[in-house]
Amino acid sequence: MALLLSLILCGTGQIYNGEVSKGIMMMVLCFLLWFVLLGWVVHIWSIVDSVVVAERVNRSNG
Repeated sequence: MALLLSLILCGTGQIYNGEVSKGIMMMVLCFLLWFVLLGWVVHIWSIVDSVVVAERVNRSNG
């Protein structure tokens, strides 16, 4: 679910995982960097990070 949310809107996967401040930071960075055509870097970082954190959370909830 975190992956799909991050694909739709950068940072929403982090918010879904409970990392609200990180998600908001990624959203802001992504929007700002799209103006200089580097927003895709933050978007990919957001997607990968949301999956990694979701897997870590799922393993800890066992």
